[in-house]
Amino acid sequence: MNMTRISTARLGVTALLMCSISGLALAQDTGADTRTPFTLDTIVIQGPQSTPAPGYFEFSPDDLPIAPALDGGALLTAVPGVTASRMGGHGLDIVIRGQQGNQLNIIDAGSITYGACPNRMDPPTSIANFFRADRVIVERGYASVTNGPGGTGGTVRLERDAPEFEEDKRLTGKFIIGGTGNGPSFETAGSFAYDLGGGFYMEGSAEYKTANDYKDGSGDRVRSGFDQKTTGFTLGYAKDGVDLAFDIEHDRAEDVLFAGAGMDSPLSETWTYRLRGGLDLDLGSLRRIEGNLFVSNVDHVMDNYSLRPHGTMGMLSPTTSDTHGGKIEGQFEFGATRARVGVDFQSNNRMAYGFMGMIPVISAQNIANATTLSWPDVTIAQTGLYVETETDLSPRSLLKLGLRYDHVKAKAGAANGMPGYTATVPDVYYNAVYGTSFDNPRTEDNFGGLIRLEHELNQGTRLFAGLSRSTRTADANERAMARGSMGMPSWVGNPDIAPEKHNQFDLGIALDRASWSLTANAYYDRVEDFILRDQFTKPGLTYYRNVSAELSGAELQASWSRGGWLVSGDATYTHGQNRSDDRPLAQIPPLQGKISVSYGQDAWRAGGRLNWATGQNRIDASRDPGKTPGYATVDLFGSYDLADNVVLTGGINNLLDKTYANHLSRTNVFDSSVTQVNEPGRTAYVRLEVKF
Repeated sequence: MNMTRISTARLGVTALLMCSISGLALAQDTGADTRTPFTLDTIVIQGPQSTPAPGYFEFSPDDLPIAPALDGGALLTAVPGVTASRMGGHGLDIVIRGQQGNQLNIIDAGSITYGACPNRMDPPTSIANFFRADRVIVERGYASVTNGPGGTGGTVRLERDAPEFEEDKRLTGKFIIGGTGNGPSFETAGSFAYDLGGGFYMEGSAEYKTANDYKDGSGDRVRSGFDQKTTGFTLGYAKDGVDLAFDIEHDRAEDVLFAGAGMDSPLSETWTYRLRGGLDLDLGSLRRIEGNLFVSNVDHVMDNYSLRPHGTMGMLSPTTSDTHGGKIEGQFEFGATRARVGVDFQSNNRMAYGFMGMIPVISAQNIANATTLSWPDVTIAQTGLYVETETDLSPRSLLKLGLRYDHVKAKAGAANGMPGYTATVPDVYYNAVYGTSFDNPRTEDNFGGLIRLEHELNQGTRLFAGLSRSTRTADANERAMARGSMGMPSWVGNPDIAPEKHNQFDLGIALDRASWSLTANAYYDRVEDFILRDQFTKPGLTYYRNVSAELSGAELQASWSRGGWLVSGDATYTHGQNRSDDRPLAQIPPLQGKISVSYGQDAWRAGGRLNWATGQNRIDASRDPGKTPGYATVDLFGSYDLADNVVLTGGINNLLDKTYANHLSRTNVFDSSVTQVNEPGRTAYVRLEVKF
């Protein structure tokens, strides 16, 4: 097997993404049309990377025609095995293999941002700039030790390249505009890249999304409106093996309504600063050095009176989440072995106050009137060292090995209160629930690693097997949440919680033929010290404890094409069990999938899609809203190339106006007539994209 390895990932991922985009995406003809939005051309993988395996997906958002005004979480449900929890129209929180939160790593051009809402109104996927990404890579399961700490369930990476300019063309760009009828919603966005000469360039982008409340299949209004504005600017250099870029990005979400939460968010604002680059080298075995530095600052406000009916009393919670970090990595070649050796660091600080009382009083946000320090100046810093190698054992076999060490330091600077704060201090809650305090920092030394073997049986048939151990430390909620009323705890993190240790085994097969493809894989994950959010054992109290757990499942994708026809489908299943208490884990999706049939010639394509899920009866009654029935919905889609660089797309989602909810979605606290936050009913959409 050569150091430059070629994989034909033609129709498999193409068809899977097309059939999976929740009724929102469509493809051009894979034969006559040279643009082919969903077709991933032959992937040439150089250096320290392996052939894409089952569970690995790569696509370009540029080539993903979707309905307007979706956030990143909705976009990622395009990938088989990725689903999301909904509590409104914005901030869909993704789940991969039954794992969520910081069990998943979301990396945007090298930077990491943690949301500032304890209730996850602003998950990282809602902040990440998908519009500017050249590639989105989704890895289900623990596939590499190079993606930072945690990520036990998978990693989503948004990657960017320096722009390429034609000989006599210094300016390139794109513009999109579109809307939907259910809401309605509207989106417009544009970006440009300009050649400054001498290898220097600049890029800019702006995106605006707005949505009103949509209606479910029964015609009932679901609180889901929002406004979001995103801008970005990059100054970069790329020439002679040197690439360097400095990014400034701003995201502002306003008037975000949530049917699945007791509050709404009048404002959530993020600033991101990022320096990234690399240098190609030929110094013995050293081939390249890459690195990045980043800072992200999130300010979030939620209340129960600005955007919904209220009386004289209210609740307010202003919060912040500030993250900084960096990474440096050396890439080496030693004969048949390629190696990546690196150091990474990230530090996240979170602060959250809670106010309850007369609305004019709490709106002043005077700390003397605060009733809780929900996040008492919580800082979690993680420093990691890693090495990962890939060795060609033979022309058909590859061995991948990885080792990782992380040092974790967590502290709560305001566990014993702070100047001006007069309510119950967090240490009182920690002591009442766990018999401890958070006056002293907690440290961890976590080790992980992986071994993976790939073997090519014949042309177009590959087998994979892997074994890994990965560790993730508790997040700010699990370790330091301190919420209560008049000295009585209601939601309290555990300062002494142990980190999760995931021991995973997975195996799979990938078949790629001239007119069809199939991938299948299965996994088993035995988890030591799984961090359980327990809302059952102690009435009226949410707290955290370690249990033994297991996660297992299977994933299947297939596609077939001939004469302009394209048929594709996928199915995923996840099983989660709390072994210590002998009951199901919460928030585990049921068996679900999609089947798509489309036909296209030259500049057009049209088709239909069936989205389906079975019922889910395995629930944790303290966390899940309840058992959910199965469902099936039908979508129609189509696209037409008006010109070489002008594409019109449109469709109808949920054609039969089915009333249903994703099993993972939140309880609808605003409408007692329904159990969960329902998905949108029949939705027509249209979108125009112009490139220049």
